Amino acid sequence: MNLSVKGLCSILLPGLLLATSAQPQEQDMYTWTDENGVVHFSDVQPQGQQAQEQQIPRNSSPGDTSPYASSGETGPSYADQKRQQIAASKSATRQQQAANSARCSSWKTEVARLEPNRRVFFTNENGETERMDDVERTNRVSELKAKIAQNCQ
Repeated sequence: MNLSVKGLCSILLPGLLLATSAQPQEQDMYTWTDENGVVHFSDVQPQGQQAQEQQIPRNSSPGDTSPYASSGETGPSYADQKRQQIAASKSATRQQQAANSARCSSWKTEVARLEPNRRVFFTNENGETERMDDVERTNRVSELKAKIAQNCQ
């Protein structure tokens, strides 16, 4: 089987990748340049040509799920590990954004409840209902608005 470099991509490479993944060991590959300067690749040693023999390492075994796993490697490949790290990071970021959004919503609701009302009632730690005085109410509104300005968009 003799192919030029041009034909290699369309015919030999897909077959080589399949053959390599099915082989338990390395596979021999031969390369040579003909009199016209065209480089050829073959899995069979050519007759009458000075060919260089190369060993093609096995990249993955038939049971591997990733074609990027290195020979002898067990578990997920480096690319799979990076994908998992990125997914975990994105998930953590989404959780933080959801928690921050909930906190901001709570602060805004409290400001909307406290700001327009002069008579604000709350339940203290003893379970008794008390009225919040104006100074305490305006201080609480200012505190919540500062948190909103700093933490919410």
